[in-house]
Amino acid sequence: MADIDITHNHTLGKDTAKQKAEQVLTNLGSQYGIKGTWSGDVFNINKPVEGKFTVTDTAVRVEITLGFMMRAIKGKIEEEVKGQLRKALV
Repeated sequence: MADIDITHNHTLGKDTAKQKAEQVLTNLGSQYGIKGTWSGDVFNINKPVEGKFTVTDTAVRVEITLGFMMRAIKGKIEEEVKGQLRKALV
């Protein structure tokens, strides 16, 4: 089970939402060193945490499993992801 599980609905269409999700991932990569790869409409995060961003026609779902050390800042990470999705998926 993911430590962070966020679903943000949108009306942008899958392609535009995926572009916006890529921007969010770039920002998170700069802040937290998040790295991973796209497989279709799913970005699989493999460093420094595990998880995925799944983009659909109507929503972006973020599931992240934090390591022991990262759990101390879970609230900060969760609020950052929510805020960036809120701004990007307008």
